[in-house]
Amino acid sequence: MELDLSRLIDALPGLVWTALPDGRADFINQRWCEYTGLGREQALGFGWHGAIHPEDRVRLLQRWRSFIEAGQTGQAQARLRRHDGEYRQFIFSAVPITGESGQIVKWCGINSHVEDLNNEAELRRAYAHFSVAQRLSATGSFISDLSADEHTWSDELYRIFELDPAIEPRRQSVRDLIHPHDLQAYDAMIERGVAGNDVDFEFRILTARGALKYLRGAARVSEHIAGRPVLMGAVQDVTQLRQAHEHLTEAQRLSKTGSYTADLVQDYHAWSDEFYRICEFELGSPVTIQKLREIVVPDDVPSFEGAMARAFAGEDPSFFFRIATASGAIKHLHGVAHRSEQIAGRPIFIGAVQDVTASKVAEESLSKARAELTHVARVMTLGALTASIAHEVNQPLAGIITNASTCLRMLAADPPNLDGARATAQRTLRDGNRASEVIERLRTLFARKEPKTEPVDLNDAAREVLALSSSELQRHRVILQTDFTQGLPLVNGDRIQLQQVILNLTLNATDAMKEIDDRPRALLIATAHEDAARVRLSVRDSGVGIDPQSIEKLFAAFYTTKTHGMGIGLAISRSIIESHNGRLWASANDGPGATFSFSIPCR
Repeated sequence: MELDLSRLIDALPGLVWTALPDGRADFINQRWCEYTGLGREQALGFGWHGAIHPEDRVRLLQRWRSFIEAGQTGQAQARLRRHDGEYRQFIFSAVPITGESGQIVKWCGINSHVEDLNNEAELRRAYAHFSVAQRLSATGSFISDLSADEHTWSDELYRIFELDPAIEPRRQSVRDLIHPHDLQAYDAMIERGVAGNDVDFEFRILTARGALKYLRGAARVSEHIAGRPVLMGAVQDVTQLRQAHEHLTEAQRLSKTGSYTADLVQDYHAWSDEFYRICEFELGSPVTIQKLREIVVPDDVPSFEGAMARAFAGEDPSFFFRIATASGAIKHLHGVAHRSEQIAGRPIFIGAVQDVTASKVAEESLSKARAELTHVARVMTLGALTASIAHEVNQPLAGIITNASTCLRMLAADPPNLDGARATAQRTLRDGNRASEVIERLRTLFARKEPKTEPVDLNDAAREVLALSSSELQRHRVILQTDFTQGLPLVNGDRIQLQQVILNLTLNATDAMKEIDDRPRALLIATAHEDAARVRLSVRDSGVGIDPQSIEKLFAAFYTTKTHGMGIGLAISRSIIESHNGRLWASANDGPGATFSFSIPCR
């Protein structure tokens, strides 16, 4: 399409050009280059300024800038240098071309010699050239003497209104097409234009075939004839742009995502309707950085300002922050920004902000529910370890009683055996500390605590679990083997939660071997490097094994193969490992039994 448009413009006999939205020329046709004597490369960008008479240059560029800022069709007059050095008066006409998003993507213009325009043939040729630009931009022009009800329309305007060019347009015939809901506003804008005001407004029409079109009109009084004002203006068909905008607005509403364009240096901002709704600002009200900063939760202001600083530095930041709206609601927002272009040396940013409050609240609720289930699973495990715990505590308690009795006998002897009593008292202290350590481990493992991230040595964590469950393993005649890799890197995580996973996998393996009598009940706990960035812990048993077809069901909530199981142990374990950015899986052994493994990132 770009190539076809360039060839079309290059083939036109008039002095035709196109420019980018910021005013830089990106195409100059051959006729323009031949007339001015400037090469195309010389004229591109802002090089065409050199062909303008120095006395006219500032005024012309100011007018050109006003067209760009207003985004409207415009004309200006200035002297253009011919290839032989002579300056002649030209009319510079420019028309904006918009894309599907509604933003101006190109400008198309033609330079027409004033003296040539007085020649009817040249005038027709210039009109034909300009008609091409009007057709490309779906923009029609008009001159109207409303008091006399006399109107001159361009061909494109007839096409837009779907009226017959052979029939002279009348004011009433146009009003008959105006959508009833827009008629009052349309009449008011026309009256404002007749009163001498520049007007720019949108309205809808219903054509004779029943088509609904969205139009944008702009007009101003160009002159007075016999005391009557004559309006000159343009009408652009923005139906596709409007429909695209409505679809985008609906998509933004459904996804709770607002978009924006920001000139942070000038503190100028253009927001979508959804962004206004998210912040609970009045639609269309002026927006400034300070106005937005005032509703940012104070604790999040540094993050918000840091994101703006990164955007200025050329990054595309993705950031989270909270706002407190006028209604008192606290909203969690996710923002992204991208520096799209430069205007007059100032960076222009585009971006989007999504209201993620619902997902954030759901995530927090899920986290709380998971913590509750985790605690339930730990309490259930306590029942399974009762015998082991009793054995662990009874041993030092029995030692304390025995040592205390021995100490009393030594002190009652004649003479008292003080050295022996002292040594016995020290053994009593040792056994008391041992009992205290067992109880402390239990309190830590089964306490209701918020997850705490810290450096964890998986080898040490596994040893503590095995020490706590050693009596349980002995009671079930389990032969325990360990293969802990030396120098295993630390991981970041909650030590108690990771120990709960190891304990659950160990007890499950023990249960799987309870009915095995024809082979040793072997249990292997091993750690190893998964890869350069992850470590793995595996629990391998020689039990009844698992059906490969139902492996994934084992991790589903409330699915259990145990007679008295609740089916939440493995589901909670997987949830814990995934919250550590890891994965937990099961596999059948080549021989009897199964292996359950998890891997998590190194610190």
